[in-house]
Amino acid sequence: MNISTKTPGKLIILGEYAVLEGAPSLVASTNRFANAIFKKSEDGVFKIKAPSINVPLLNFLIDEEGKVKFIDKSFEKVMEKLSFFVAIFEHTARKLIEKGLKIPPLEIFLDTYDFYYTKSLFKLGLGSSAAVTVSLITGLLASNIVDPKEISRETILKLALDSHKKAQGNIGSGIDIVTAVYGGILKYQIKDNEISFKRLKMPDNLFYLTVWSGKSASTTGYVKKFYEYKKKSPKEFNNLVDKMTQTSSEGIEAFENQDLEKFLLKYDEYYHLLNSLNHNLSIPVITDEHKLIHDICHHHGVVYKSSGAGGGDLGIAFSVSKEKLDIVAEELKHLNFDTLEIEFGIDGLNEEIPMREEYAKFSYS
Repeated sequence: MNISTKTPGKLIILGEYAVLEGAPSLVASTNRFANAIFKKSEDGVFKIKAPSINVPLLNFLIDEEGKVKFIDKSFEKVMEKLSFFVAIFEHTARKLIEKGLKIPPLEIFLDTYDFYYTKSLFKLGLGSSAAVTVSLITGLLASNIVDPKEISRETILKLALDSHKKAQGNIGSGIDIVTAVYGGILKYQIKDNEISFKRLKMPDNLFYLTVWSGKSASTTGYVKKFYEYKKKSPKEFNNLVDKMTQTSSEGIEAFENQDLEKFLLKYDEYYHLLNSLNHNLSIPVITDEHKLIHDICHHHGVVYKSSGAGGGDLGIAFSVSKEKLDIVAEELKHLNFDTLEIEFGIDGLNEEIPMREEYAKFSYS
């Protein structure tokens, strides 16, 4: 038995933060992948190796309840790096045990090099934890089913959403998990615990540039600050979220209708709404680096904002002029900002798994 999975990362185009409060958002899968290989263990012992996060080959067993028990003694830092893997593995194992399925001893190899900035191994903020979750769950499911094609995307999605949510302390919208499973450019929304998403087409003559700010950021920490703001100043919070929701909704509608002038306007408006969170959350959602990149883009008639929770990571510049983006890229290069060759709308998890209809809804509790 040899099973391999390949799952894309994501970048949020519009709607970050507001998506947590039911707003529609726009997200794209990327050509950066989490790869995983699963092989039958010849000695009856589970093994895990993840060189991209400096985890050497480690042996472990699982008990009747699906709990992971490491055999090897290892450094505390290594165990910390594996805490997310353990949480996802144990949750999936328990679900399989409930169905009367037992995971056979496996050798698991995880490769997430694509999610790091190669010069320094800083994390890029492309949804690596979600991509790993989907890859891992798919491999574990396939190890119990003769034909991997029998595994539906819906089965993977529901288990991955539940596992990822619990591993992250019940924080998050699920947007990165859905993108990892389905791929493409998606209009995504979670409202009243119901997820809906629709695949959209990249408008003709809309060009983009992905820029690395030079700093990594913690999504979980920033989302917690967002909810603290909600408790502290509910009226002010609701007013801001309403503005973000309207701007994101109008921007996505313009994107879908290929109204590029309006999309670029709304995209720039959303940058300024995110920037207002700097004061409200008392953290740099829009960092000085992102502000500098934005100002350079604005000078050349290009719109730009950070992608995701902010505090660093990546930003996306959009323009109807490829030549203007080339000029921006060259100027940013002189200021030591790297632009990355990231493609949007890549296919999701393992193409051979059947797709559901274009528009889908799922209950998420």
